[in-house]
Amino acid sequence: MRDLNFFGPYESKKKQRINTNIYVYGVVVLVVFIIITSFAFNTIKLLILENQTKTINKKLNNTEIQAQIKEASNINSQIEVLNNYNNALIDISQKVKQRNNVSDEILNDISKDVPSNIAFKNIDIENNVIKIKGIASDWVSVAQYVHTLGQLSRMQDVTVNSIDQSGAVEGEYSFDIKCVLKEVD
Repeated sequence: MRDLNFFGPYESKKKQRINTNIYVYGVVVLVVFIIITSFAFNTIKLLILENQTKTINKKLNNTEIQAQIKEASNINSQIEVLNNYNNALIDISQKVKQRNNVSDEILNDISKDVPSNIAFKNIDIENNVIKIKGIASDWVSVAQYVHTLGQLSRMQDVTVNSIDQSGAVEGEYSFDIKCVLKEVD
């Protein structure tokens, strides 16, 4: 005959419960292991980084390195000053190029209409003022030349400062002409 076990259904539930507990405990152990492993890994990494920081600080505190850092700082400040000077010079250069008061064109305009009996001794150019000194065979030629210069579009004012015979060879006149150029915007 067969034995009847009235507690059989209870025993299978107990086995299922034990199996479920094993799974739960296994997952908890796995999570704890992952946490402990990541904590250990991060702690070791932190210790290595702190050690590297101490090594770098020791190297930086070395007198040789300090001298090099000081020299590099001085060079950087000199470079900054030179860059400021360079920028100022570039600005000045651009303003001079824009101004362009005295150019080859103006000098060509001055020399192309010179009467044949006028010779230049000296041409001084200072800012917007051109001073022409020369000699002429007669004062009428000087007057014509001054009139011609006054007709140039770049000239604001053309005047004869002096014309006389005392500073020239006999029969010739020495003259001094002042030309003021128009301002360039």
